Amino acid sequence: MGQGAGATPPEQAAAAAEAPASASDQDVVVVGTRASLQSAINRKRNAGTVVDSIVADDIASFPDKNVGDSLARVTGVQLSRDFGEGTKVSIRGVEPDLNRVEINGVSQTSATGERSGDFRELATELVKSIDVYKGYAVDLTEGGLGGTVSVETRKPLELKKALGTLVFSEQHLDTTRDWRPRATVVLGTPKFLIDGLGVLLNVTYDDKTTRQDYISNTQFNRFADFDRSDSKTVVNPTYANFNTYASCAGVTGNNAANATANRLACETQFFDWIPTSVRYRNLVRRDKRLSGDFTVQYEFAHNFRAFAEAQINNRNQNLSDTNYSIDTSRFERFQTSPALAAAANGATSRPQILPGTATVDGNHVVTSWTNALNTVNIGSAAAPNYNGASNILGVQRRDFDYDQKSKYFLGGFDWDLDRVQVKFLASHATARTINNTNLVSYSTGVSGIGVDRRNDLGLPVFVYPGSIDPADPGIYSNLTRRGADGQLLVPSGPTVQYRPSDLNNTENQLKLDVDWEMDYGPLKSIEYGGQYREQKFLNYLNGGSRLLSAPGVTPLVYQTDNNQSFTTVIQPTVTNRRVGNTFYLTPAEYQSLIASNTGISGGAPLFTGLSVVPANAPSRIAVPNFDESVLGQYYDLSRFNQDLIRFSDGLPQIPNVRINETVAAAYLKFNLDTEVLGMRLTGNGGVRYLHTTDEGTGTNISRVTRRNAANTGNETVVLAAQQLSLKNSYTDWLPAFNLALEITPDLVLRGNWAKNLARPRPTDLVPNINCVDDQTLAVAGEQVCTAGNPDLVPYRADQWEANLSWYPNKDTLVSLGYYKKYESSFVVNNVTRSNVDLFRDGNLFTVRQAINGFGALLDGVEASAQTAFTWLPKPFDGLGASGNVTWARAIRTNLTNAATGAPLDEYPGLSKWTYNASIFYDKGFLNARLSYNYRSDWLVTIADSTNGNLPIYRQGEGYLDGKITFRFPEWHYSLFMEMQNIGKEYSRSYVKGLATSEVYYPGQRFFAGVQFKF
Repeated sequence: MGQGAGATPPEQAAAAAEAPASASDQDVVVVGTRASLQSAINRKRNAGTVVDSIVADDIASFPDKNVGDSLARVTGVQLSRDFGEGTKVSIRGVEPDLNRVEINGVSQTSATGERSGDFRELATELVKSIDVYKGYAVDLTEGGLGGTVSVETRKPLELKKALGTLVFSEQHLDTTRDWRPRATVVLGTPKFLIDGLGVLLNVTYDDKTTRQDYISNTQFNRFADFDRSDSKTVVNPTYANFNTYASCAGVTGNNAANATANRLACETQFFDWIPTSVRYRNLVRRDKRLSGDFTVQYEFAHNFRAFAEAQINNRNQNLSDTNYSIDTSRFERFQTSPALAAAANGATSRPQILPGTATVDGNHVVTSWTNALNTVNIGSAAAPNYNGASNILGVQRRDFDYDQKSKYFLGGFDWDLDRVQVKFLASHATARTINNTNLVSYSTGVSGIGVDRRNDLGLPVFVYPGSIDPADPGIYSNLTRRGADGQLLVPSGPTVQYRPSDLNNTENQLKLDVDWEMDYGPLKSIEYGGQYREQKFLNYLNGGSRLLSAPGVTPLVYQTDNNQSFTTVIQPTVTNRRVGNTFYLTPAEYQSLIASNTGISGGAPLFTGLSVVPANAPSRIAVPNFDESVLGQYYDLSRFNQDLIRFSDGLPQIPNVRINETVAAAYLKFNLDTEVLGMRLTGNGGVRYLHTTDEGTGTNISRVTRRNAANTGNETVVLAAQQLSLKNSYTDWLPAFNLALEITPDLVLRGNWAKNLARPRPTDLVPNINCVDDQTLAVAGEQVCTAGNPDLVPYRADQWEANLSWYPNKDTLVSLGYYKKYESSFVVNNVTRSNVDLFRDGNLFTVRQAINGFGALLDGVEASAQTAFTWLPKPFDGLGASGNVTWARAIRTNLTNAATGAPLDEYPGLSKWTYNASIFYDKGFLNARLSYNYRSDWLVTIADSTNGNLPIYRQGEGYLDGKITFRFPEWHYSLFMEMQNIGKEYSRSYVKGLATSEVYYPGQRFFAGVQFKF
């Protein structure tokens, strides 16, 4: 596409071909470092808007195993990591879903309902270049509110001659202590059978084991008064005049139940924060990926080239998530004082925690405690539900089997008609993720178990009253433990679950771009074009919402739910193995199941490499297995079947998510090149028209959790369900203007103003509503439904930027820039709202859903520098260095801490400071690089529904990586070694002012390999 956002105007192209290349502050070191840097700086300097580039100088020579790791070294880019690998990026503080990622002009597809893809899917060996557009021009596809990441792979006719490349390496992780292979084969030629026909094939195989060990305080909540002080934790304006716990007896109510609820609301002001799930967690993942890319290109004439490409990525993950935890989710799990006397109106009080059994800090956060001593029945005599010290210590393992496939099929042509260039692209992309999730959990009773969090990071240390070995499966089969009162701590049997899903995404695209060169004074060319995209999301989860019984027939019968959840009762004799979803085992059967279905955590001891781990943390834990041959002896596993997710009970299942989105776009752009006061001025301006239509189909499902008919366990059943489709459309006009002024040949001032948008996450647009009435709770509370929001409007923003770059010589660049972004609308998740007419039928709901926020203002400063030390004496003249720093802030967010009502000054995904530093050596047989990447603390979640709607933050992180390559071109091979996370960095999430939420270590990875070229 002639002078596109990242293309070179004709006059500049000739100059670039003749002039010596310069080095860029943004380019990442690759084999043949100097050539790559020169290529990237040309792309940056000649682009029509603000862009930074990463360029590989040769086939299979991209600098990292992961695209995200390379992007992290670009100014203003902040990387999200999973298991130590780069997965997504924030650009200038804008979260990943609001940045566009495209591969050869095609959206990177995600089947998970997000708009951001996963960089781990893309094999880097065939990547030629990556452009990060932080400015906007109207010929760029919209959707990159923070920026657009454009990945370009090589085409066969770009090759000078036939080639073949083989890369093989082994990789080792310190926490798993195993070696796994990675291999790539590249074959290509610009002349296949006939002149003008080129082919290029890339196949990459990657097999790795990753692991993360967590220490967690999660699910912060307030349900009891631990410190018994008259200082309120969170003030409720309705009861602001009640200044002591006891004074809440004075609240009023229409009846005893209403007065009790009001008294509880008043007492809640004095409740303290406590993590209701403290746990040690071990995640181990086996990850296999096979990617293939095949491209055919043919030159029909000297001015007409066409291509066809197919890229297929297969990824299979087996993830084991083991949690060893203490359940502190109810006040009955603690030792309590007798409840205060009931008021005259019948209002009862919630008991306070017994003095001396807990410590609380000045922020009303519980820092240590001793749990209940005896069993507490929170059910009834006829239908007991044992809590307190019973079943308080547990372990669960959830296995995830992800089978992910993505396919990209594209074709197009470039047609050069002298002064008119035409570029056409057609594409079809699909992504599918099939997941089978199994869970097995055990629990046991322990009298007086405790937790001590009084250490520097507030991490939980389990305090056992007797001999408890977390690695011994026998602790769960011990049925003889008793409470302080001498009564048996009643055991519950295992919980067994199955959760399948089938997630799908498809995008079809047609795109035409025309460049018309002219010479009308400063106007040098006009660009125009159109684009049509159709995207479909189709997700199947639990299903079970289709009514099977005839109208008017009761009870209502619905299609079978795919989610299976079994509880277990242990009793001396078993006459009926199953009642509903409750299964019965004898003590001997239960003990046999534990013995034959349990293993021990493997690899390195838990928390190896995590320097902040408390001394008493376990090194091994017993791990339940999902052994069908064992579990199948006692449980009916016939519906643990992925085939039933789309078709059950003789009928198709209704999908949980169905979104069809169509986008029609057109643009007109003018490119100029002139002189102002003897200085060259280039630029572009234009407008992009968009029309978006979203049609979503969702379900309204009402469920109740209650005791089963036999009073032996709980069951969750569907009471009502309905299906509805809603349609929404909107039109936008997006203007954009870019100017570049060459103050001197070496000093360039660039400016940009544009409007842009990013669409909400598709799954947030579905009119789904899910309500569960939990009738097993001892104290009933308001039942809040979760819902989508089809009325969400896009993220819309105005952005400004100014940048000054100095190129004193071909190896040096110094750059300083300022940007500002005003988000007139954005999306805030997990907001509880009342009186919502979700289905537009007059029925009102109280729901937790995503809503729009308005008026966020962000800005920042970016500075970077790079040079090569060619002036040093040999052999030190091969040294070079680069560095960049970004300072960013949220001037205004208009956000609120949903848990406390206080203003929230931070913006999700935005780190105040980000900086990178690299030093490299590239001369002769040796190429080496050492790189450090750091980002300061950032807000991860505005309102975490699993942590009392508190905002969750992430502590700043710095990663040091290094790579060294020994090149032997005369023998056509090279040897390389690479290490990631040299400094053994760990991650920590926290609740500001309260405590650490989680600490985990992703491991240190080492690669060693060889590359052959022929």
